[in-house]
Amino acid sequence: MKIFSGSSSQELTNQICQILNKEQQRFSSMGIVEQEIIPGKLKIDKFSDGEILPLFQESVRDEDVFLVQTTNSSDNIMETLLVIDAAKRAGCKSFTLVAPFQSYSRQDKTDHLRSSIGSKVLADILTTAGMTRVMTIDLHASAIQGFYNVPVIHLNGNKIFIDYIKEHQIEDLTIVAPDQGAVKRASDFCKAFPESTFAMINKKRIKPNEIHSMELVGDVTGRNVIIVDDMADTLGTMCKAAELLIEKGAKSVRAIATHGILSGKAYTNLESSVLTELLVSDSIQAKASPKLKVISCDRIIGKSIWGLVNRQSIHELNAI
Repeated sequence: MKIFSGSSSQELTNQICQILNKEQQRFSSMGIVEQEIIPGKLKIDKFSDGEILPLFQESVRDEDVFLVQTTNSSDNIMETLLVIDAAKRAGCKSFTLVAPFQSYSRQDKTDHLRSSIGSKVLADILTTAGMTRVMTIDLHASAIQGFYNVPVIHLNGNKIFIDYIKEHQIEDLTIVAPDQGAVKRASDFCKAFPESTFAMINKKRIKPNEIHSMELVGDVTGRNVIIVDDMADTLGTMCKAAELLIEKGAKSVRAIATHGILSGKAYTNLESSVLTELLVSDSIQAKASPKLKVISCDRIIGKSIWGLVNRQSIHELNAI
């Protein structure tokens, strides 16, 4: 096995390697001795016009190659495709893309007349390039797994945040799904907190990032609320949902989003909001902000890679 980092995930790759080394040390006590796992040497060159040229600076022949790369921009997607091609041409045995955040997952169906299905297009080009499997966290819609003709290891992002919430021992806890699509994710989060209650927000959307109306289904009076979602983009909707919950009697409102896209006026919206804090993973690099707490997804990815390589059940590793 060799693990490499794309341009978007270098710090995360280093942390994943540390987790893998800890897992390896546990097995070392049983007489299994391996070399230290460190990120492989992959150089990403660019021509003056921005054209990307990846260069492996060590052999990958007959190796199981893992590339950690969040595909949150067109450049990162193109870089990933070229790295896959380079690895296959260099004779790697398999290529696993570890994409903590897989972009275009909001385009999982044709919501608009004559629109694209971006997540299907991305799945097709990654598979055609030669990817053997993909490991990702919290796709916007689970059905996207069906777009891939290779195995998809879909990790449960709730695992990243549960310990943090338990450590803070929040009383009178209510878990809220911000829309119908998040009901399963929020219900799953409730399993870790048996004494919590559940509510949801029903919203009507005019167009992306713009909401017409929203209404609360459930009671949050006197409760400490946690909104659970898969991604936070401009935070306009999230902040409006927090205001609605406070109006309905909530004592405090926190939000959890596996992927902190945080584009546009997201940071301004967060700082001026009634949210106590926003928790995101490091699937996408985020800027520091007083109300923003970043919790690494290195452990869930590292343990899953170790389980995959050693033929252990990844489902058990990710079960709540």
